Amino acid sequence: MKRILFRADAKSSIGVGDLISLISLSKYFIRAGWKIFFMIRGYEAGLKIAQKYNLPNLTILDPQCNLDKEVQAINTLCDKENIDLVFFEITERCLSDYRGLKNTFKKAAVSFDGNLLEDLSLVVSWVPNTSQLFFPEKFPNTRFLLGYQFVTLPPEFFDDHRIKNRQYKYNPEKVLVAMGGADENNLTQKVVDVLIKSNIDLQVTIVVGGGYEFSEELEKVLRISGLNFCLKNNITNMLEEYLKCDVAIGAGGLTASELVASRTPSLLIAAYEHQIERCMFFQSKGWVRYLGFRNINIDEIKNNILKSPSAVSYNPFRSKEIFIEICSFYN
Repeated sequence: MKRILFRADAKSSIGVGDLISLISLSKYFIRAGWKIFFMIRGYEAGLKIAQKYNLPNLTILDPQCNLDKEVQAINTLCDKENIDLVFFEITERCLSDYRGLKNTFKKAAVSFDGNLLEDLSLVVSWVPNTSQLFFPEKFPNTRFLLGYQFVTLPPEFFDDHRIKNRQYKYNPEKVLVAMGGADENNLTQKVVDVLIKSNIDLQVTIVVGGGYEFSEELEKVLRISGLNFCLKNNITNMLEEYLKCDVAIGAGGLTASELVASRTPSLLIAAYEHQIERCMFFQSKGWVRYLGFRNINIDEIKNNILKSPSAVSYNPFRSKEIFIEICSFYN
């Protein structure tokens, strides 16, 4: 049995996408019989996600531990558990700073900044401008999977029959609001406020994630709003929520890719500056309507919801190829 350690974090300042994407990737390995391990720093958002997904063989690092101690912890765990591969998705600090990792296990990573370890077997990046960040010719022993299509989505998003046959009304009746797992700027509340003021007669489902810190305030507003709403949290299978709605308002992180993959008519709002490029790229493909960077404009949201944007006609993503490439290391 092969063994893989996933290393990522989740906190309000970096969002939860790093950890969620590796949880999605882990499902392919679980199905193939690999033994799965996770290591996270003990940030509150990460701990909530670990509990929500019942992460197996979990190691929790002190949030304040320095990088040398973290590297030591990774080496120690890999020795103890005979880990074959460590898969990183680190955005809080540069992966290239992880000096001192042993060569007794292979290494792979998701990277968005091009700061790489020299001995990586695989690098994955789904930012649109990968050609400006990565130079594969400098890493002849590393396999690169570069491009938007390699975003890590869980296997259920590749149930082609079910997604192809989904139904949604061109004159929307059900709208989904999903602004990501952390939403530190509380865009969820701002979108809800717009929906309340717009007096649109829609059923509204609001999904908040493990890192969301404004639930009490949101619930108070919703109780007196008169909105026809359902508020949900602790959702482990977002595909079900996407398939139920006629149109969605979503953030520009992993949520954006999930919406495209599920063929959901979508309005995107970039929650962070690094999401702007992805949102604009998806709009250039005709897959979404992009409303702007933290742009919560009542007229724009109201008009775009009622126009019901078209959904993508096919799933453009190829997440399983990451799993296939890793398995090729051991053939």
